[in-house]
Amino acid sequence: MLSWDQIEAQIPEYRAFLTVDELNARTKELSSRYPGVVEQSIIGKSRSGEAIYCLKIGRGSKRAVWFGCPHPNEPIGTLTIDFWAEFLAKNDALRDELDWTFFLVKCIDPDGTRLNEGWFQGPFDAYTYASNFYRPAGKDQVEWTFPIQYKTLHFDSPLPETQALMNLIDEAKPHFLYALHNAGLGGAYFYINKPLPALYPQLHRVIENLNIPLSQGEPEVPWAKKYAKAIYQLITTAESYDYYAQFAQVDPAAMVLAGASSAEYAAKYGTLCLVPELPYFYHPAIDDTTPTDAMRTETLSASIKMQQEMLDFLAPRYEKVKEYQDSPFAAALKEYVEKTPQRLQAQRAWVETLKEHDRPATTAEAFETVIMRFYAMLHYGMLTRHCRWCADQNPSRQGEYLQLAEETDRELRRLAAQLEREHPYEVIPIKKLVSAQLASGFHTLFQL
Repeated sequence: MLSWDQIEAQIPEYRAFLTVDELNARTKELSSRYPGVVEQSIIGKSRSGEAIYCLKIGRGSKRAVWFGCPHPNEPIGTLTIDFWAEFLAKNDALRDELDWTFFLVKCIDPDGTRLNEGWFQGPFDAYTYASNFYRPAGKDQVEWTFPIQYKTLHFDSPLPETQALMNLIDEAKPHFLYALHNAGLGGAYFYINKPLPALYPQLHRVIENLNIPLSQGEPEVPWAKKYAKAIYQLITTAESYDYYAQFAQVDPAAMVLAGASSAEYAAKYGTLCLVPELPYFYHPAIDDTTPTDAMRTETLSASIKMQQEMLDFLAPRYEKVKEYQDSPFAAALKEYVEKTPQRLQAQRAWVETLKEHDRPATTAEAFETVIMRFYAMLHYGMLTRHCRWCADQNPSRQGEYLQLAEETDRELRRLAAQLEREHPYEVIPIKKLVSAQLASGFHTLFQL
């Protein structure tokens, strides 16, 4: 069998991400070039009626479903799957030796991905990313709109894209589900839905061999259970509900926002699910475990205060354009403005519970404020785009809305410049990110 090093040597030096049209064209070309090997199908259509393609490759006894763009601002997986599909197609011996059947969906959310294509060609910096960024509200996210009934939470409205993925999971009954997520600024980390200790050192080696930092700061959510360094138990909607039941002052179902995840849906088949979270940008602080002079509760509180200040800038400006809910950015902005105060209140209550066992924050944990500022910046980009959409739709108020867009964009530029000045980050080459995702998935195959 080909070694991982032999496979990795053939991954291209990517300079950009592929658009949805380019991905679809390559899918069709591959299936026509290898008609006896690659089976192309349309597993469903997006909300706008766009076809969602799947490639079936291999005739092994074990089945894997890999899908890219679980969130549309996460295109690393599209290149990972694009490369892997072609590599499998042209390597007969590898397919036979692996004994896997692969169901590969390069882009599960084509509509949302198109709204991110403005940054796919670069330059790769915080401002370009944020000013062309799109991520839908929870109820419009393919990854988080699977059915669930839990206490007061009742969700049974899967999106067409989610239904397509549900049908594929039901058809394949996969042994391995690989949801190819990625992060923005930070370090690499993983979620896995069941303990698999033999895999953890391999995942660590993959990341370390590529000189990508592991995330050593605060976990993505307070309730994350840690299996190993930068490896967590996959978070579930039920856990999110229970967290808000304990710390929020509203019905937790109102905070969950949507449904269950693909991993939760596939659990009925005993499926192993791995989720890689790889960043585009990183700073050395993210894997620095040196203690600081600040206590952990102080750094967490500082992050909450900063997020509140950024919301205070955004919310009154959103109020001026909130009536236009037909914009593709409206629902995400509405959710952010309406739910963030309750989310921050729950975080404050959670931080209070930590004070009894407080300790000095590490450098990586203290960097949480910078990371959360980066993610809050992304909503400034969406508000700017929303205001421009409103200007295009309302010629009589065009000047007013363009002025609001310019005001928001100016603040976004200031924040991006401040980030680069105070915390100069590095951009991780796309090839490294693809290599990390593919290597992690490749090594997982041999654990099942």
